[in-house]
Amino acid sequence: MRLFNLRMLCCIFAVIILSGCSNSLPLLAVPEQVSYDDELKIAEISQQLSRRDLDTVSRMQLIFERGIVYDSLGFKAFAQSDFNHLLSFNPEIPDVYNFLGTYALRDGDFDNAMMAFNTTLEIDPSYAFAYLNRAITLYRTGHYQAAQLDAQKFYQYDVNEPIRVLWLYLIEKEIDKQAALAQLQNRYDKLNDKMSYGGDIIAFYLGNISESKLMQNLQQGVENDRQLAERLCEAYFYLGKYYLGKGNNERAKILFKYALANNIYNFVEHQQALYEMKLLEENEK
Repeated sequence: MRLFNLRMLCCIFAVIILSGCSNSLPLLAVPEQVSYDDELKIAEISQQLSRRDLDTVSRMQLIFERGIVYDSLGFKAFAQSDFNHLLSFNPEIPDVYNFLGTYALRDGDFDNAMMAFNTTLEIDPSYAFAYLNRAITLYRTGHYQAAQLDAQKFYQYDVNEPIRVLWLYLIEKEIDKQAALAQLQNRYDKLNDKMSYGGDIIAFYLGNISESKLMQNLQQGVENDRQLAERLCEAYFYLGKYYLGKGNNERAKILFKYALANNIYNFVEHQQALYEMKLLEENEK
């Protein structure tokens, strides 16, 4: 009986260690689902597109709208088909190339991702998120100096957005960990709102708050389940990157799974959590 209890305690202790929660279950939201309204919107757009008297401009707008809906629902193949179709009407739509680039990036097709983001920025040099996406592509391929330049440009568009600070740090630490940490502190100090959940993620990275405090603060001001799911997608991804940097691959893997569980398909954190899982699984083979 004592041996059984000892084994049971060891098992419980192991679960606690892996979950990273010493006295509570992980914070989860109801995962985003395909709703009736989403299905109805796709059906309505598809019905309108079947009209033969539809002018080209209206047809393009509807195809783009349907692609956006497909993208938000995680129907990447359908979205990709619509966006590629748009290029047959107009080969100079920066949004389309940016979307297509994110799909290539998610799949690890870095050459096509770079081509897509380069094209986006050639058409529209002020397209902020293309700088982030290209920075991530360069980061994934080990071109950290070039990635830093693009991440810096993205950061400059809004120096008060914590997510921009975090991506810049993740890239810079591959160049110089100590300098990156100092810059992270400097940029954190300049934030207008350090009390946001994004600011708390940076505070956690800096060692100012605990993970449990971060997750507690994250729930403040949440108005609906979608908002909670979005925050959790971001928080769990960056927590995963933190533990991955510490060499705790098992903990990181669990957190990346939590990030994916929210089904926020159109967030870069969801896409990159999926890629991180792919890398971890390849390393285990």
